[in-house]
Amino acid sequence: MRFAALLVEHLPMCVEALCDTGLPAKPIVILRVWDDRVIDVSAEADATGICRGDSRQRVEQLCPQAVILAAREELYQSYHNQLRSVLLNFTSAVETADLGELLIEVGALTQAFPTEADLALQIVSQIEAATHLQPTIGIASNKYTALQAAHQCVAQAGRIIVVPDGQERRFLEPLPLSVLPDLPAEMARRLHLFGITTLGGFAQLPHAAVTLQFGSELAFYHDLARGIDPRPLTPQMPPPSISRTLRPLEPIRDRAMMLIAVERLATRIAQRLDEAGYHALALSVNVVTADDSEQSTGAPVKPPASDAEQLRRLAGRLLGKLTFEADVIGVTVTAYPLREWHQSARQLTLLDAPLQSAVLRLQATLKVLKQRFGEAVIRLASLIGPPIPLAIKVKAQSDGSPLTLSWGGWSRQVKTVWNIWREQGRWWDQPVARHYYQVEGGDGTLYTLFCDDQGGWFLDRRRG
Repeated sequence: MRFAALLVEHLPMCVEALCDTGLPAKPIVILRVWDDRVIDVSAEADATGICRGDSRQRVEQLCPQAVILAAREELYQSYHNQLRSVLLNFTSAVETADLGELLIEVGALTQAFPTEADLALQIVSQIEAATHLQPTIGIASNKYTALQAAHQCVAQAGRIIVVPDGQERRFLEPLPLSVLPDLPAEMARRLHLFGITTLGGFAQLPHAAVTLQFGSELAFYHDLARGIDPRPLTPQMPPPSISRTLRPLEPIRDRAMMLIAVERLATRIAQRLDEAGYHALALSVNVVTADDSEQSTGAPVKPPASDAEQLRRLAGRLLGKLTFEADVIGVTVTAYPLREWHQSARQLTLLDAPLQSAVLRLQATLKVLKQRFGEAVIRLASLIGPPIPLAIKVKAQSDGSPLTLSWGGWSRQVKTVWNIWREQGRWWDQPVARHYYQVEGGDGTLYTLFCDDQGGWFLDRRRG
């Protein structure tokens, strides 16, 4: 099996350069508007130590003279989609590794070309014609090595690198440990204590010793360093973002109409997420007004979800944070799907594997209980219901939302109220009406509370 990794490094910066040929020759940083986080930097800014994900405050500390641009994420996504469209001319399965990073299998494609390099040149020429971007391509027998080959093309000022079968480990040897994806800081610290700074040095360690030192889950990094990556192509990987935009025929003036529009867009995004099995990690709202001004805001979705009601409520709260006087001519809601965080733990499998192992452990436990105590104990256990709500004391604000929580002799300050909703049931018998609040404590713990019609507060231990 052979893979080709297509890379347009610093795609947002490349797109900005295409749109504005007069960009200054200074450190440039592109910040996401709604959370002031870095999504890309120029080479000059990169040299100052600014990284993706850094805050505006850190940018100002490291490079006060940096030119800050507001991210145009829809535009970057459109260029990314053009890259994907070109690859779909060659194959029906394309995986998105990141914005500007895509992967395809080329084993069968090479039969139509004299060499793999000829195939890569054909892809490069079509992308240049369609987008005016200058991609690089790495080809190897696994995904990780192919991606590193594409990155090394940039470092070596080349366009294509083909790593022959069996040469993966030798190709990776001189690369620094920093090229390992999301390498845990503690793991990097220990390896540096041993004087190991390259993939080659890491690969020389016995695999059993690495497993013993770091655990079986992190031993995957040792496989990568040795050029071993069994991951198949996964075209169902979530895109970097999912957006829905409304351009009304007439400018919108009424705030209530704006709320309806935003909630509808959030519903459409929730449907897309639900159909694909994705969960949104964050949500943003962008508003364009008739005076050519643009405002954006956003917030994380805690916990990540695809629930339409939850996304509608969050989108409505985000809209409430924006202040605009002119008529609205465009509004966009964007969701950022939860993506892979380490090898073989993609979003679609994050819960599957642990759930399967948990079921197996449960079955083994039930078997032991049945052998030792008989079936009666299992029937007894099945009668135990969910934990009942815990009565707590709550100091509320003027609008009724909780401010401090107290139970068990401890008091907890509420940092953020994430969700508010009302539930009503058993209306035909004994009506139960509750106001629910999902809040975050000062230590980051999420609590689900409710207040009944008698004014009593409870911690709903079924919901966490």
